[in-house]
Amino acid sequence: MNKKAVFIGFIIGLITTLVGITIYTIFIGLKLNLPTQDITNKLLSTSVIGKRASIGVLLNIPVFYYFLHYKKEDYAKGLLIAIVLVALIFILNTL
Repeated sequence: MNKKAVFIGFIIGLITTLVGITIYTIFIGLKLNLPTQDITNKLLSTSVIGKRASIGVLLNIPVFYYFLHYKKEDYAKGLLIAIVLVALIFILNTL
């Protein structure tokens, strides 16, 4: 197992989750015709971050299958570790 590849996969997993949360928040804000300031406030608020993160993690699915298709299993392991870590953080946050 290549630890560097697992770490890179982990970082990619965190970045794609953050990108997914951002895209989802902007999309919903524009759909509701919210001003840019309100969209930014919602993006930075932590009240419903768990719900947005569960949607944001969906962006990792095509990345995961990309890694598997090109035989980069160590990157896929890191991506899965990032997904589990994000899930645990938000489960503990709701307790």
